[in-house]
Amino acid sequence: MFQCPSCGSREIFPVAGGYLGPVYLCHVCGYRGSLVLEADVDCDDEDRD
Repeated sequence: MFQCPSCGSREIFPVAGGYLGPVYLCHVCGYRGSLVLEADVDCDDEDRD
């Protein structure tokens, strides 16, 4: 699962690819760049307090 490094949103998607790799765009804050956070998240983790 990818997350935006600026706002932490999961609404981040690849918009371009090229020689150096993909460029991502965050639909929440508008971040555009090749750096994203990747995390392993289980569905059950969101329900825990």
